[in-house]
Amino acid sequence: MQSESALNNQQPGAVVTITDTLSYQSDPLAVFHTLCAEKDNTLLLESAEVDKKHQLKSLLLTDTAVKIVCNGNTVNFTALSKNGVNALTFAKQALVSDASITGDNQSFTATFADVTEQLDERSRLLAVNPFQSLRLFSQLKNTNQHPFAIFLGGAFAFDMMAMSESLPEVADGENTCPDFVYYLAETLIIIDHEKQSSEVITNQFTGVGYEDAKQAALARITAIKASLFTDITATLEFKSSGVNSDKNVKEENTLSCDIDDNAFCQIVDDLKENILAGDIFQVVPSRTFSLTCSNNLNAYKALKHRNPSPYMFYLQDSEFCIFGASPESALKYQQSNRQVEIYPIAGTRPRGFNADGSLSPDLDSRIELDLRLDKKELAEHIMLVDLARNDIARVSQPGTRHVADLLKVDRYSHVMHLVSRVCGTLEHELDALHAYQACMNMGTLSGAPKVKATSLIREVEGKRRGSYGGAVGYLTGEGDMDTCIVIRSAFVKNERAQIQAGAGVVFDSDPQSEANETKQKAQAVISAIKEAEDKVLIISHQERQQNINSDALTQEVK
Repeated sequence: MQSESALNNQQPGAVVTITDTLSYQSDPLAVFHTLCAEKDNTLLLESAEVDKKHQLKSLLLTDTAVKIVCNGNTVNFTALSKNGVNALTFAKQALVSDASITGDNQSFTATFADVTEQLDERSRLLAVNPFQSLRLFSQLKNTNQHPFAIFLGGAFAFDMMAMSESLPEVADGENTCPDFVYYLAETLIIIDHEKQSSEVITNQFTGVGYEDAKQAALARITAIKASLFTDITATLEFKSSGVNSDKNVKEENTLSCDIDDNAFCQIVDDLKENILAGDIFQVVPSRTFSLTCSNNLNAYKALKHRNPSPYMFYLQDSEFCIFGASPESALKYQQSNRQVEIYPIAGTRPRGFNADGSLSPDLDSRIELDLRLDKKELAEHIMLVDLARNDIARVSQPGTRHVADLLKVDRYSHVMHLVSRVCGTLEHELDALHAYQACMNMGTLSGAPKVKATSLIREVEGKRRGSYGGAVGYLTGEGDMDTCIVIRSAFVKNERAQIQAGAGVVFDSDPQSEANETKQKAQAVISAIKEAEDKVLIISHQERQQNINSDALTQEVK
């Protein structure tokens, strides 16, 4: 291992990681609010166990060194700190032979050649394209060998698929998420809830001004430790009577939908004609529900409480916010054993609630049985498992692709799903980004065959999907990737939330049932946003003192 003293700290191309332990924090959202509040270009990623719903791990990207935004074949790089300028200098040098570069070391644009006309699938996969803008950071020399020394967190849009496949042109929609937006982490907090441990890391990129950036990083760690000296929790409480006292009656938060039931049923009927014609086997049309969302973090808190999920995320960009609680992995890759996996979910039923809103275990189990015996749902699910098998086989070593789990049932607050898991061992000449490119977008949000289904989706929806059906997650310099599909989520811009939900259409789909399914899938997010509008987030600080029972200090977050 190369020591920091042996480095030429004035030469770009390496990253030095400074770490420190923190007192364990059980509430990552409270930590995120304390450190970031409304700060742009920050990210909170959380995970929970499917059955017991308890937390597993949380990642908080609190300071970004470089922001990377892709639209089509053009990628914009922007340094957000002096430390980020060094990383940007390295990135610019690394891309000179791969793209046309304009700009300086504070901000530059890379334009890549169009590869959609290269007809050979393997050639398109291996060709230089905008994914290289993320891949290049793995070339940084990881001085301390810390697994999160190079950490990129962000989102891929559903429309990223047009980078490598010819699709119909459509207009921008309300969801304006770019093809991808990723943040290169400068400061990262890692909370392991099973081990009850927390760590703060800062990544310093070598180059001009390295020593000054290092001192700033040490000061940042000191400030974070001071902020997290107490146990911090966040709760949602109803607003006091004094809030909005100028309004005797709170205005109703009206929900609107871009496609009404009749129009959506017609779309389903039209797509069934495509199935009869042999164009496709299955397709996933969607529609968008929208309502006011004046406090994104409150809504995310309410959603976490209502619908704890394997993947929970809160991405605060300078232009928009995306938050959600997704049940479905997009693509996961572990470099240590080169395992790549997809977790298809298809087949949905509402949970079994009594008339008073309480859960009926007996009704719930009968609904599960109905789901497991439904020939239409089983056919749709097996079709998508087969599509996932094909996707995994395209990037896996021969003979390694297998179905690890088949036809399980996962339960969430408002719905239950049929789920499976397909795995393989990634080919040696490929990496996680190659695997994502080969598998995007997941069949459960597009259909089969994937390209034709996506083309039909664009024709009937008439606009870009943006983040919906894409993926949120992270990529490390070690090569690991973990992403989830952006569903059960909201895209918020100018205090207006867009909640998109789809339904899988097959030969014997009932149009009204598919329309109802979109409502059921969107309901958890809609309910969370409405709940949050009536409440405030209360941050409580409990002093860490043994044998002393001190009262919690509380602060109302305006």
